[in-house]
Amino acid sequence: MEFSPDGRRLTPRRTGEGTRVLKNVLRRLRIGTRPAPPEDLLRSIDVADLLKRPQRRIDQRFSRRLVEGKRVLITGAGGTIGSELARQAAALNPQRLALIDNSEFNLYQIDMELREAGHGERLFTSLTDVCCKEHLDRVFDILKPDVVLHAAAYKHVPIVENNRCAGALVNVLGAKLVFDNATRVKAEKVVFISTDKAVNPSSFMGATKRIAELYAQALDVAQNETRFVTVRFGNVFASTGSVAPLFARQIANGGPVTVTHPDIQRFFMTTREAVQLVLQAASLDPAQKSVLTHDGRIFVLDMGEPVRILDLAKRMIEAAGLVPGKDIEIRFSGLRPGEKLFEEVFLDTDKLVATGADGVLLASPAMIDLPLLNPRLGEVVKAAREGDRKSLDAAVHALVPEFSPALGEGHGARQAP
Repeated sequence: MEFSPDGRRLTPRRTGEGTRVLKNVLRRLRIGTRPAPPEDLLRSIDVADLLKRPQRRIDQRFSRRLVEGKRVLITGAGGTIGSELARQAAALNPQRLALIDNSEFNLYQIDMELREAGHGERLFTSLTDVCCKEHLDRVFDILKPDVVLHAAAYKHVPIVENNRCAGALVNVLGAKLVFDNATRVKAEKVVFISTDKAVNPSSFMGATKRIAELYAQALDVAQNETRFVTVRFGNVFASTGSVAPLFARQIANGGPVTVTHPDIQRFFMTTREAVQLVLQAASLDPAQKSVLTHDGRIFVLDMGEPVRILDLAKRMIEAAGLVPGKDIEIRFSGLRPGEKLFEEVFLDTDKLVATGADGVLLASPAMIDLPLLNPRLGEVVKAAREGDRKSLDAAVHALVPEFSPALGEGHGARQAP
């Protein structure tokens, strides 16, 4: 157990039975108890126990050759994935590290963290919206990056579902402007952070990420100077807006814990594990193995078995020393628009190939040639800029015909453009 500095709060270091035994002893002594604050509960959780698998330990020698001595630019650098990319890249001795984000507070946090860790001399931060072409152009002109790690995106399914034009502008136009700038300054490599929700998308967010994948693939095939690598993975445990912080907050408030459906499942990785695998996938040398030589590469991270969200909720309640259904109610709220019961990381028609790197597989999804893709992508951007939802939906369907919207179970939130 860990005591708080004032001696009034103790937090379990381990989950499960030990916490419940202590809680029963305190009850017999008539000492009141209450759930730990959400941040304490998340820190106390054994993630490997919750996810039913050990975290991978990655040899970072491969990642070092991607970053060391290079000018590295990270978009969305203040987010969960972007900030961890910044931490790990900073530790791999880049020549220059540029951090881009449109959130002043998030950018401030990662900037101060890295400066306090001794990386200030190589750091360049820019409060930049990836949809602002003029500002983005200037950043690329100043830095002329060798490596671009594109993590900026709108990622929350229900929010993007109800704000489709904004989602398309950031996830499609923003990606296009970043990718175009990378080819313009002749960057060596662009790494696009994608999602399992881009596979057979049922959400508008997933469809926009698939369009960005298509553009990265098309650019990779159309020219030889800048290599584009897309990396797909699932949910990041304890990331901003994910279920783990939500459950922790609900448990701290005494419940109920809300689960959308009793059978819903998701793939999970820790932030550190996901970023290590992203950097490893991006650093794979096509010359090492013949399967890596084709263009338009999309890597899929092996996330183990999917986790049932109901089981995750129960284990988190138990980790707090409480009994699911007795101390904390679990309430089913219904699937939200765009939400699937089960996520996929590749299509049945994809041929997955081992890469020789543990935890990294290579997929071969369909591509669209750049001359065909560009005018269709322009239609998506035009409709989004004009706030024309009907034309936007049609343009997205034309590019991603497998997009099949899930309507949810009674969640009819009012939709913005």
